[in-house]
Amino acid sequence: MKKLMAMAALLVFLSGSAAWAAEWNFYGSARVNTSYSEFDNNPFTSGGAALGLATGEDTENYEQKLYGNARIGANVKVSDSLTGRFEYGTLSGNSNVRILWGEWNFGAGSLGVGKHYTPLLFPYSNQVYSIDALGKGDHNMSTFGMLYGQREAMIRLTFGNFQIALVEPRDVVAHRFETTQRTVGGLGNALNAPETEVQFPNIQAKYKYDFDNGHIAVAGGYQTFDVVDNNTTYDVNSYVLALGGRFNVGKAYFKGNVWGGQNVGNLADILVSGSLWSTTENANTSTFDGLGWGFAEWDEGSATGTVALTDNDALAALIVAGYEIRKGLYLEAGYGYVSTELDRSGTEKNDADTFYLQSTIFFAPGVFMTPEFGIHDSNEGDTEPYVRYFAIKWQINF
Repeated sequence: MKKLMAMAALLVFLSGSAAWAAEWNFYGSARVNTSYSEFDNNPFTSGGAALGLATGEDTENYEQKLYGNARIGANVKVSDSLTGRFEYGTLSGNSNVRILWGEWNFGAGSLGVGKHYTPLLFPYSNQVYSIDALGKGDHNMSTFGMLYGQREAMIRLTFGNFQIALVEPRDVVAHRFETTQRTVGGLGNALNAPETEVQFPNIQAKYKYDFDNGHIAVAGGYQTFDVVDNNTTYDVNSYVLALGGRFNVGKAYFKGNVWGGQNVGNLADILVSGSLWSTTENANTSTFDGLGWGFAEWDEGSATGTVALTDNDALAALIVAGYEIRKGLYLEAGYGYVSTELDRSGTEKNDADTFYLQSTIFFAPGVFMTPEFGIHDSNEGDTEPYVRYFAIKWQINF
């Protein structure tokens, strides 16, 4: 009898607690990439590195991998004014936190805290093949034209369609310490990285105007930090200005953005050099070349004899067009262009462009495949990668 009474009391307690519990709506997305690629100067091979060169070998490869952005997570509702979200991914085969976010609606607006997509995001491309890091996940032209500021720790205020955020800063410069090899400062294990000092957060904002057939959005970001050398400081100022939008015409849609700025790598992703040292497969190592990523170049004098900091100007754009053939069958094509140029006499711009054509085919709600053909050209003749690929993404959302 005592056991029954104890169990009854426990059930009453649990049912009372449940009334105050949050609503947890779990979700997941399983994604697998199958692709065949033909690479000229493949940046993922070591053939060029063994000779001290930036280029790799010519290869033809079939790849089948779990996408790095396959995920599982939950949307959480504590009350009408307090919500949250978490999401884990599978980057490099390991569990990683993609999103961990809490948001409080205080009436006039909302306050968000945690890790989430920054305001520098125009999600206008559905490209599935990842050129800069195999297995990374849907690329969405995030380094080759689409504005993408990654997911970072931030404090964000939102008022309707306007948002402004204090974002985790990136204090990174491309560091030229020899004539034949480069590395990136601001990364903990970078070889001979210069000392940096950060006094202010990364500041980003975005406003979107909706109309009947689409929207127009503007965004911007700014960050500053110092490189310190022999008690002398050098300012590294980064900024991005962006314009984007979408327009629907019946079953067709058109999307695009153009953005640019100075030392943009500290705010948003851009990649013009597909060399071995520039791929995200080598990020956070001592052989990661920041020049291809739109960072300012720091020269400690070992290569040129002159200590100097050179700003890096950037421009990026993409255009996407799509059409719904019938329910569950879509076509989409996209083109992206990126370019950077060091602000120093005698330097030339470094650019790259990408094109893809795809079809998304639904078999059932949440079950679909996306065949895609594409090319990428790093536009440096025989010294930079050129790739032709055919890929199929297999995806089930649950």
